[in-house]
Amino acid sequence: MNNSARRITVTLGGWQLYLLPGDLRRSDITWLGTIRRGGGDAGALGRVSATGLLVQVNAGVTRSVDQRKAEAALAAAGCSKV
Repeated sequence: MNNSARRITVTLGGWQLYLLPGDLRRSDITWLGTIRRGGGDAGALGRVSATGLLVQVNAGVTRSVDQRKAEAALAAAGCSKV
């Protein structure tokens, strides 16, 4: 596995494209942007309000992400910790 397969990229904005209407009503997640994992897997990036964990959401499915890499990618995108 090369390094690009493990890379996480965060882009601020555009997260609405990956969500269902029910996801938009979730009050337990603060939406931050989009996340793309190395192999092209992409989704909406959110922070769970109760725990502070970053998650990837795709059409109602919530997935965990590598917190260290996601925080670094979020900082590189210019977003301060929410």
